[in-house]
Amino acid sequence: MASGLNLLLGITTFLAGTLSLVNAILTLLYVRRRKNRVIYIFSANWFLQAIFWFLDGTAHLTYNPLIMAISFIPQTIGVLCLFIYIELIEKENVSPIKASILVVIELLYLMSAFLPGGMRVDKTPPYGVHIIGLCRIFQIIFLVFYVLFYFSWSYKTWRKSPSELKQKATVLLLGSALFSVVTVLMYALGSLEGLKIFNPLGFVVHGVGALLTVIVIWQEPKLIYVLRFKAYRIIVLETGSGTALFKHDWAELRDIDENFFSMMLQAISNVLNELLHKGEVREVYTDQAVLLIQHNLQYPIASVIIASKSCKSLRYGLKEFNEQFVSKYSSDIEKNYHNVSRFEGASAIVDKVFDFVPEYQHEELPVLNEVKMG
Repeated sequence: MASGLNLLLGITTFLAGTLSLVNAILTLLYVRRRKNRVIYIFSANWFLQAIFWFLDGTAHLTYNPLIMAISFIPQTIGVLCLFIYIELIEKENVSPIKASILVVIELLYLMSAFLPGGMRVDKTPPYGVHIIGLCRIFQIIFLVFYVLFYFSWSYKTWRKSPSELKQKATVLLLGSALFSVVTVLMYALGSLEGLKIFNPLGFVVHGVGALLTVIVIWQEPKLIYVLRFKAYRIIVLETGSGTALFKHDWAELRDIDENFFSMMLQAISNVLNELLHKGEVREVYTDQAVLLIQHNLQYPIASVIIASKSCKSLRYGLKEFNEQFVSKYSSDIEKNYHNVSRFEGASAIVDKVFDFVPEYQHEELPVLNEVKMG
C-alpha cells in the first residue's frame, strides 16, 4: 500500500498527466480552428506526455521499475515531437545536427533505464521508484537539453515580440519557465534528503507551466509566427497600368512609391513570360527582404507581400487574399480601377486572412536591392 510522500507523488503525477491531456485536446481544437497542421505535432507531444505521466504515477504507486522504464518511451517521443514543432515554427526546417544529438541522448536514456542498476525502489521509508546510476546521468542530460531548447524558444519569442504582443509573450515566457527551468530546479532540490517534497511540487509546477503556454498560444496565435517572419506590407496592383489599388501595412513604414514595385513586378513578369510562358511570379528576393507575388490569370491583378522571409503560411494567405479580393472587386476592376477608394474595404479581407500576422510599430522597410527571382 502506498503511503505518505509516495501517495502524493502518485496524485501529482496523475494531475500533471491530466493537465497534459487538456493541453492535447486544446491543441487539437486549435488545429481545427486555425487549420495549422504543424500544431498536430505539438498536440502529439502533449498526448504522449500525458501517457508518460499516467505511467509514471502508476510506477510510483505500485513500486514497479519496469512501468517507470516503459513510461520513458512516450516521454522521449513526445519531447522529440516538441523539438520538431519548435524548429518548424522558428524556421520551417529541422536541424539534422540538433535532432541527431537529441535522438542519441534519448536512446542512451532509454537503454540505461532498461539495464540493471538504473532504478531503485525505496520502501523504507516508502517513496517509490528512484532513477539512479547511468540512467540518472542521462536523464539529467536529457532534461537539460529539453529545458534549453524550450526556454530558448519562448525567450526569443518574448524578446522579438512587438509591443502589442508583449504582455501575452510575457505570459508565454512565464509558463515556459515554470514548465522547464523552475521544474528542473525543483527536481534538483527534491534529490536532497529532507527536501523530497519538491519532487511532487515540481510535477504540478511543470503541468501548470505547460497549460499556461498552451492557453496563451490559443488566445494569441500571432506568437507562433514572431520568429518565423516579419511581414511589412501587402499591395494590390493593376499590372496593366501599374496602379496601386490597395495597400496595408503591418509595420509603420517610411513613404514608399508603390509605382516602384509596379515597375519591378512588370519587368519580372515580362522576363518570365518570355522564358517560361507563364504569367505568375511567386517570389523575388532582395538582400534584406522578399516579395511574395500572386497573379490572377483572369484579371490584371497581382497581390504582393513584402516580408523578411518567405514561409508557407504567408504564401497560402496571399493566395487566399488574392482570390477573395478578385471575387469581391472583379466588377470594380473592370469598370474603373483608377478610383482606388473603391478598394478600401479590402482591409476586412486582410484582417480575416492574415489574422496570424504580428503588427509592429516604428519599423522601417528594408532596402530592396540586389534583386533575385525565385
